[in-house]
Amino acid sequence: MRILVLAKQVPDVNKIKFDPATGRIIRENVPLNMNAYDRRALEEAIRIKENSGAEVEVASMGPPQASIMLNESLRMGADRAFLISDRKFGGSDTWATSYILSKFIQTRNPDLVLAGRYSLDGETSQVPPETATMLNMNFFSNVAKIEFKDNAVEIRQESEEGIRYIETRLPLLLSVSEKINRARKVDENVPDMTHRIVTVDSRELNLDFDGSKQSLTVVDGTESVSNQRKSMMIDKEAAIKLVIDHIRNGKIQDTVPKVEVNQDFSKGNVLGIALGDPLISMEIASRLNEIATKEKFKVIMAGNVDPASLSGMTASEYIYLNGDDIFSIAAEVNKIISEMMPEFILFPSNSAGRDVAGIIAAMKSLGLTADCVDIRYENGKLIQFKPAFGGGIVARIYSRTKPEMATVRPGMFRMSMTDQKFTVETKNIQPSGRYRIDKIDKVESKFMPVQKSPVVIGIGRGVKGKDNIEKIVKFCEENGIAVGATRPVVDMRLMPSQTQIGITGVSISPDLYIAIGIAGMDNHMAGLRYAKTILAINNNPEAPIYHMADYVCNCDAVEFINSLSIHHQ
Repeated sequence: MRILVLAKQVPDVNKIKFDPATGRIIRENVPLNMNAYDRRALEEAIRIKENSGAEVEVASMGPPQASIMLNESLRMGADRAFLISDRKFGGSDTWATSYILSKFIQTRNPDLVLAGRYSLDGETSQVPPETATMLNMNFFSNVAKIEFKDNAVEIRQESEEGIRYIETRLPLLLSVSEKINRARKVDENVPDMTHRIVTVDSRELNLDFDGSKQSLTVVDGTESVSNQRKSMMIDKEAAIKLVIDHIRNGKIQDTVPKVEVNQDFSKGNVLGIALGDPLISMEIASRLNEIATKEKFKVIMAGNVDPASLSGMTASEYIYLNGDDIFSIAAEVNKIISEMMPEFILFPSNSAGRDVAGIIAAMKSLGLTADCVDIRYENGKLIQFKPAFGGGIVARIYSRTKPEMATVRPGMFRMSMTDQKFTVETKNIQPSGRYRIDKIDKVESKFMPVQKSPVVIGIGRGVKGKDNIEKIVKFCEENGIAVGATRPVVDMRLMPSQTQIGITGVSISPDLYIAIGIAGMDNHMAGLRYAKTILAINNNPEAPIYHMADYVCNCDAVEFINSLSIHHQ
């Protein structure tokens, strides 16, 4: 078996700075490392090699400096390394990168391609599905385990609903999650292997391609994310009272506004995709209707969410795709796009939404922007606002192609509802035959979805000890509220990945968010943009969250947890 690992060298996102005067990202003297997820993909390939005798190759598309990372890959145990480097390829967006990588992969003809779920500088999750589609390979994202049995490949895939056990077949391209393994360190005694790196340019690929000019999306500027909250110090008793009062008040105080669905369709159609989650589907429809009312579009929604769970959705029409096969759904959405000719398309930024959007972008050669926190329609263009470098910077992006496409993060758009009814057309989706789901281990019921709770308690590393975490989880379960976590807590497997809040998790907009033992890094706070009130429980005055919350209580996390439990008994 030949395994090819796609790896990227990325800057340390914690060292990136922003120059507000020029609007430029300052990269000088910023350390460069192998993308953490790609390192785990490489580790998994090496483990397969050690168990079965497979050949492992690593490829990176980038400047000559990427040879440092490729040298490290060889020293870890890879057999061959390729640097895909050419000035012509500079400025490539995700579609252009996928196109170039697909041409290279064809020259190597691997059985299995592994990549990280995304790169930490861009966080798009687009290159793996787009590359796989261009190669006509089976693809699955966010894979936590890979096993080979006879002629089949068994994988475990993490999704919002839990862990899926999937059987598929080679050739196969997989993006892996952080849960798949813990990557090894390179032994200091292993010699330098830079001389073994093979450089591949446009001539070797017989590819006349200008990455900048032929990219389908354009970055139209960047801006830093500023904090608009003014912190107020409160004592422990006041903090506990704030939490108890919000829990007793129950549901979100703001009523969902009722609106009219636009009936003037003179400018054509806009399309929203509903996959997996009714709530984000309603949010997408709400934003589409806002734009449609102003610009005179018809709002059409399509997806596999049961129409019964979309009551009040602000759309004129819903095309119900009755099925769960992502390849079949992507093919059907592709047909809908050809028939409806929408001005632009919004997908949910969840597991299914990212995968289907990437597949369609490759099928139709369309520009796609991932994980948008806002979208606007200006002068005939969909302006897409995407966070990068851990959420501290937001890029303004537009597409060169029509229809423009973007995935949007849950919790970013205020939901509205209507008394008007949408029409429903049902299409029964047949399985593609490319994979089979054997079973699904769903998230425990005690973990209420964080997007749906008016009060959310967030757990950070300051909540030390599994017993303390379990105490918070029990408190939330007893009071019917959700519990979330930062990425480090999830990485330590103390909380399920479905509870992770932030740029690499989910975005939420509760009435009250209680951040217990959370430092307040950009990548977590980016998921709280629309939280009405943030209460921080932290005994470190130097923590960034002291300047990013509405209320701050200088208190030990465990002490607060114990006091909260006593007061609410």
